[in-house]
Amino acid sequence: MTEIKSRSHRIITMVLVCAAFLGISAGSAYPAGDLFPIRTSTRFDCTLAPYLVADKLGFFKEEGLELVFTGELPSTEYTTAILAGETDFADHHPNALALQIHGGAKVKAVGRSIIEPDESADPRLRHMRYYVTREAYDAGVKTLADLGKYKEGEKLKSAGVENTCETFILNKALDRVGVSRDKLEWISVDADVAKIQAQKLNQFDIIGVHPPFYDAAVEAGLVQIGDSSDAKLGEATGVYLYYFSNDFIEKHPNEVAGFVRAMTKAQRWANANLEQTAKWTGEFIGQDVKGNHYYSETTEIDEETVLPWIEDLEKTGALPAGAIKVSDIVTHQFEAK
Repeated sequence: MTEIKSRSHRIITMVLVCAAFLGISAGSAYPAGDLFPIRTSTRFDCTLAPYLVADKLGFFKEEGLELVFTGELPSTEYTTAILAGETDFADHHPNALALQIHGGAKVKAVGRSIIEPDESADPRLRHMRYYVTREAYDAGVKTLADLGKYKEGEKLKSAGVENTCETFILNKALDRVGVSRDKLEWISVDADVAKIQAQKLNQFDIIGVHPPFYDAAVEAGLVQIGDSSDAKLGEATGVYLYYFSNDFIEKHPNEVAGFVRAMTKAQRWANANLEQTAKWTGEFIGQDVKGNHYYSETTEIDEETVLPWIEDLEKTGALPAGAIKVSDIVTHQFEAK
């Protein structure tokens, strides 16, 4: 009972902090006024930035919407909360959505969020960086290819949630350099900060870290040996999708369309104003932030960037071949014509 009360207290506190930061009234379940509330779980990670931009610059308000944070949840519970009516939308990579939809979840992606920038862009905008300890680096692990001969005969421990970007991107990069995927043993860790602290204590051999936590990894004494561009998948490397329940889309198509327009404006602005976007993100999550992700600047969902994620699930046996198509995951209903 004490644990339940403590968790409830943390959630209430986070809601109040988020409300104060964004100027949302916390006195009732929904904000006052004529704006339509759209609810999502609170997050203190790399997916946060465009929400803050859309709210602070009034892009949601222009569409008659008001963002409401409902409290922090693990990413594995986003869809459960949507289907239970506790939140309205979330974001996920295509492989996570494909598995959930195959399992019966009635949800649909309506727009793209994060994508991988081309290699001419600032490397800090790439979706992930890969780190080892200084001891491993000094022992010869200076590239992803070097993992193949490191601790020969042993599996290497890697932190991350399976069937997310963490496994997909690194496995694709290892495929390219001839390192067997079987070399890695995946241990589920949902937060980058927790990964960094664990690897600092030599509990992992390699970890993948998202912005805005690159500096935290360096400050912990870790050494970068690669990044998501090593997967050579172009924009598809980091693609992230906004999604709602099918029921919400059917009942509120105008609000969903407004959401897509607002987020597209916010993403363009975030790409063009990196420092201010990072500053707002840092203020919200309570630590210095010097970078964010790179975001899609159109409302279009490019199906070619979604397909590799499904194909990889088929390759690993997580999905039967042909069980899920891109059209099962996304709708083009809300793309600008």
